[in-house]
Amino acid sequence: MPRLPILAASLLVATVALAPRPASAIPVFAHRFGLTCQTCHTEVPHLTEFGEAFLANGYRMPGRKAKPAFPVAIRIQVAYSSAAPPPDAPLPRTIVDEVEFLTGGSVGSRGSYFGELYAIDGGRVGRARDVWAGWRATPSRARVPVTIRAGQMTLPLPFDPETFRETTDHYAIWDQTAGENPFTFFEPKIGAQVAVGDRRHGLSGTASLLAGHDVGSGLPTHGQDTFASLQQTVGELTLTVYRYDGSRRLSAGDDRFWRTGYGLGWERRGTQVDAVYQSGNDTAANVYRGAVQTSGGFVQVRKTLSDRTFALARWDATQGSLFARSFIYGAGCRVSHNTRLTLFDTVKRTDDRRTLHTISSAFLLAL
Repeated sequence: MPRLPILAASLLVATVALAPRPASAIPVFAHRFGLTCQTCHTEVPHLTEFGEAFLANGYRMPGRKAKPAFPVAIRIQVAYSSAAPPPDAPLPRTIVDEVEFLTGGSVGSRGSYFGELYAIDGGRVGRARDVWAGWRATPSRARVPVTIRAGQMTLPLPFDPETFRETTDHYAIWDQTAGENPFTFFEPKIGAQVAVGDRRHGLSGTASLLAGHDVGSGLPTHGQDTFASLQQTVGELTLTVYRYDGSRRLSAGDDRFWRTGYGLGWERRGTQVDAVYQSGNDTAANVYRGAVQTSGGFVQVRKTLSDRTFALARWDATQGSLFARSFIYGAGCRVSHNTRLTLFDTVKRTDDRRTLHTISSAFLLAL
């Protein structure tokens, strides 16, 4: 495994060579409204309070008219890992980790749309992630906004498991499976969703009716799944609860399952602390048609160090089909107005009780 100082120096040289100049193109929303990326992001993809409001308002900015702009943005991420995943481990590797095309915007006074397509994901051929259309059923200044979405979408968890994740390591509980059931929260779902309230203030909630199918699993659709969430935001504190119920037709028979999660968030003066606990039950997920219980969670602390840099630490744990513990810590820096460089160490215990460190770094460019 490379020594950390050598790795950091190499990354610094690569950053200077690769960082785009100020004349580079900027993402589609900033271009449409004549803003810089930092209006909505401290560093891509982390959203500022203004960015959260822009997203909640269906990609609209009151009092400012959108200008014509090329409707597609591109995100490219080059990633380095000191230990590639099996079967390539333990060789270090540097890959083009993600090439992602994003589009979105408003239609008329109440409509909106969003599309996210991965040409490359994890160094392999990717596929569409979010492709949905939305309609705000209430006036723009309604005290309790109501929005309807339909299409393929990421569910409104306490944290977005992919698009706004700041580490190369996934959240373990949202990758967790039970026996032969391929369901995970990481994969988007197809269906319709009603959202009531503003997630940034007071009480809000969602209800979703979804196809009983997991994208890329190869299993046929089986029935309808449901998802519901409630969130209460009071000042600096946010409480969330969510529940998913569904069924899958597996080789041993039908498996009915549920997942329930609880989230707690707190933020003050650049410090953000988030914790999520999730439990689940499957009635017949293993090859013997037996029940499977799963559980897990994470605690994450993010600290803004300056208008360009941040530090982040996260503890992940899962139990059930797979027992795992990991600790991820590191930092990131906005190199220019639309780039970000991160460096993280993932610490895990092996089966023979050794401590394994995996150094990873990612250079993200948004165009």
